[in-house]
Amino acid sequence: MCLACAFAVVPPRPAPSDGDAIFPTEAVPLPWPDGRAIGGTLTWTGVAGFVLEVDGTRIAFDPFVSRPTLFATLFRRARSDEAAVARHVGALDAVFVGHTHFDHAMDLPSVARVSPRARIHGGATTTETCRRLGVDPTRLVTVRDAERYRVGPFTVEAIRIEHGVVPVVRFVDRLDLPPVGVPRTPFRWPRGDVFAWRVEVAGRSFHVQGSAGLAALPLARQSPADVLIACLAARAGTPRYLERLGERLRPKLLLPCHHDDFFRPLSDGPRPIATLDWPAFLADAERLATSYGTRLVRPALLQPTPI
Repeated sequence: MCLACAFAVVPPRPAPSDGDAIFPTEAVPLPWPDGRAIGGTLTWTGVAGFVLEVDGTRIAFDPFVSRPTLFATLFRRARSDEAAVARHVGALDAVFVGHTHFDHAMDLPSVARVSPRARIHGGATTTETCRRLGVDPTRLVTVRDAERYRVGPFTVEAIRIEHGVVPVVRFVDRLDLPPVGVPRTPFRWPRGDVFAWRVEVAGRSFHVQGSAGLAALPLARQSPADVLIACLAARAGTPRYLERLGERLRPKLLLPCHHDDFFRPLSDGPRPIATLDWPAFLADAERLATSYGTRLVRPALLQPTPI
């Protein structure tokens, strides 16, 4: 599992007023500087999960909505809530998975069942995990750095990155699958290869960074992007994390993600992770605004944002 992120969400808890400031309750259209909207939607489904829909084509990134409790994560068999998947993710045309920790990949078999058209794209550990869990191998695409995939109006490029680093915790993180079977509890889901994604659609570009680590050469390959979706959990272990992303991408818009407590049911509303340090993030966002004119957009959980 995402051990670094899991240990980041345990108490102490931020005050409720902090959550009110971080997580808006209503979505507003993305404030494109030139005012030209794509005509689709972007929906944050919690943690690093997003669904993009344009011209009737729906693609998802890290669709995880089951959100077992901390006790269940540590001691109970991984069980996806298929009704929640159908309700909050719905039918998809393609899925892109950053890595195989449970808070990114545990719901994939359910996603495959409720989205019979969708192919699942991810690293070798992600696709092998899905195969062992009964997903049709013909629907699995093992990605490599710099490969590009076309889905309807979308072009998606895989970008190799690293996972965010937290001292001590990283030493007990499982990196790959056991020789046979799958780990019994979500806690032991492996990491595998880690990817970010560049999405191009209708003349706009999105950089989807679902984990807070960077790899120098793949990052150096990147051209500017209109939107940066940036994981905040475990970012402290990556020197100059947002600054380096800003230098390469010069984004017009910045959306935070993976900053909510993923042991909390979606029905209870979002709560920040204990190690979020929202003021420090705001300071980083302000530096991007000063350097590149980047505007901060706070996503509303489960609310389709017009793009």
